[in-house]
Amino acid sequence: MTAFSTVMTAQEKFTEQLQAEVEGQGIITIDQDPLLTDILNGDIAVPSSVATTSRVSAITTETKVKQDADELRGKASGMHQKVRGYRVQVYFGGNQRTNQTQAQKVGTRVTGMFPELRAYTTFESPHWRCRVGDFITYDDASAYMHKIKARGIAEAMVVKSEIYVTAEQLKKEQQRK
Repeated sequence: MTAFSTVMTAQEKFTEQLQAEVEGQGIITIDQDPLLTDILNGDIAVPSSVATTSRVSAITTETKVKQDADELRGKASGMHQKVRGYRVQVYFGGNQRTNQTQAQKVGTRVTGMFPELRAYTTFESPHWRCRVGDFITYDDASAYMHKIKARGIAEAMVVKSEIYVTAEQLKKEQQRK
C-alpha cells in the first residue's frame, strides 16, 4: 500500500503535493499567477537568471520568479529583445512590504492611465522601485514623464534601463537616425 501511494505522489505536480490534505497537518492553499504554477511544476523551463545573477542583492526568489515571469510574458507578446533604453521611474521606496505594495499600486495607477505602458516593479536592495514603459529614446521617455507628472505623479523621472523591444521597433529607430 505504501509503494502505491509513493508512486501516486511522484506523479503529482509539486503544487498539488503542497495543497494535498494530510491528516494531522494544516492545509496549504496557493493563490498565484498560473505562469508561476507552471514554472514551479516544471511545465515551463525556468530562465537561467533565476539560478544565477550578476549582482549581489537581497532580492527574494519570489520577486526574481515574478521578474522572470514578466520577461517571459514580454517575449510571448513579441517584446523579446533586451536593449539599453529608458523608462520612467514612478516610485522609489524602502525595503518594507508596504513599499512593495505601494510600488505595485503606483504601477497599476499609471498603467490604468496609460494602458500602452507596461509597469516593472523590482527590488534592488535596499529599495523597491516601479518603472514604466520601454522607450528607445530619451525624448520619448521624457514626453511620457511630462504626461505622468501632469496626472499627479510628481516624482516621475526618466532613468536609463534595460528595456524590451521588438525587432521592428529597433529597425524603425535605426531608420529614424
